[in-house]
Amino acid sequence: MSENEKINILYLDDEEPNLSAFKASFRRTHNVRTANSAQKALALIEEEEPHIIIADQRMPQVSGVEFFEMVLQDHPDPQRILLTAYTSSQTVIDAVNKGQIDRYLVKPWDREMMEKTLHSVYDSYKNKVELKRKNEELYRVNSELNRFVYSVSHDLRAPLLSLLGLVDLSRNEEDSDQIQEYFELMNSSIRKMDDYIQTTLQYYRNLKTSLILEHVNLKGLIAEITEPLVNYNGDVSFRVDVDSETVIFTDRIRLKIALNNLITNAVKYGFKVKNTPYEISISNKNIEGSNKIIVADQGKGIAPDQLKKIFEIFFSESSAQSVESSGLGLYLVRQALDKIKGTVSVRSKLDVGTEFEINLPDLTRNN
Repeated sequence: MSENEKINILYLDDEEPNLSAFKASFRRTHNVRTANSAQKALALIEEEEPHIIIADQRMPQVSGVEFFEMVLQDHPDPQRILLTAYTSSQTVIDAVNKGQIDRYLVKPWDREMMEKTLHSVYDSYKNKVELKRKNEELYRVNSELNRFVYSVSHDLRAPLLSLLGLVDLSRNEEDSDQIQEYFELMNSSIRKMDDYIQTTLQYYRNLKTSLILEHVNLKGLIAEITEPLVNYNGDVSFRVDVDSETVIFTDRIRLKIALNNLITNAVKYGFKVKNTPYEISISNKNIEGSNKIIVADQGKGIAPDQLKKIFEIFFSESSAQSVESSGLGLYLVRQALDKIKGTVSVRSKLDVGTEFEINLPDLTRNN
């Protein structure tokens, strides 16, 4: 526990002198709230969940054990300390089995012993909350991984079967124009498979690769991403307003994953009319130690009701249905930026265009 870290404590006792004595002893070092009834204590817990709840066992309407039973259902995380002047074995058994207490102290309590108990119990609280967070994160990752494997397997199989069918057709075709059309369709299927494979690699790299912080030349990284995209689509051009000397201290792999998906999406969806020239704008600003990278297009835009969903895994925005999409690109953007403490926001207007803004902190301040 750090020196300035305060424990949030709720103390329930029907005797006001006990509440006053406890608050006087610990209010300077901890955040102490008191209640003289179970009803008031429950209301305080709903307002702000404490780290530790202390309750006296012998109270006229609800005992300490009964109160902890009431709390457990909706608030299992706070640690529970039971105080009592009566140490019968049955009370202890009920306290452990029903109230699931973490400590049992005999009244009158000693200040030094209480302080040690509070710190010990608070450490247990932090460990329990962290374990819960990690378990929830593990469950989320495993769930997403299962969906990811199924989705990618399904999406890879479709263009592969299409490619095999086109190969069979072209074997028996003598018309050169028809064969050329088959080749173009084959090329499209191969590109789809390559997109899915690249997405799979990005997902793996973000999930498994260790964080490596280094100085990254932003303009060089953007050129690395945009040059192949010009060959992918001859109608697109890029206006890059980034100083050649701009360097960001960050993880190169994660930044490339985020930028690659935003720029590739702009190429895929940033047009109003197919087969007509269009431009993607990429710029950056440094404001008060925060690096802002903006990727903007002048395409069809995104409907307002879908803006909040576009970063969800496997979500595909409705106006993008005419273009093959795995629904993973923007999800990977957010996940990659989370790893480097960055954020992404979006502004869009139908028939005007879409602008994504990456915000990256200056990680040199923490290293």
